[in-house]
Amino acid sequence: MGQELKFHFNPFKQGLNQVLGTLEKDIMEVLWKHGESSIKDIVDTISTDKKISYSTVITVTNRIEKKGLLRKRKVGKAYFYQPVYTKEQFLELVSKKIVEGVSEFSLQSVMVHFIDCMAELDPAKIEYFSKLIEKKKQSLISGNSRYPKKA
Repeated sequence: MGQELKFHFNPFKQGLNQVLGTLEKDIMEVLWKHGESSIKDIVDTISTDKKISYSTVITVTNRIEKKGLLRKRKVGKAYFYQPVYTKEQFLELVSKKIVEGVSEFSLQSVMVHFIDCMAELDPAKIEYFSKLIEKKKQSLISGNSRYPKKA
């Protein structure tokens, strides 16, 4: 989708706040839910939950646009913002970048902790991942993998 996605991962926060600031997350949630919106629309939606200034929302929304998450278009004197990615696309991109990043530490360690975590959260997922691994192995054996083989 053109521009490189920019974010920082903080493993000590929860959910989307691991990659987005609190207000960034709130703005993105509004846009994912309502689609293209003006700053006024965003402020009106967010301020039902918290008191936030119009100028702060402008600043943060422009920062999100610079990160490559939003498109901006001018209509008269107002700007309208639209997410570049659906929420699902964004989560997929972030997940991929996080896995690529942590695999540089110790891929084996990452996988062990991932499996332990999945077993604690949802033991049924172990069977799902086991089948996924088998399917990937068969794909690699038959040469139908979408990823190149590493030497």
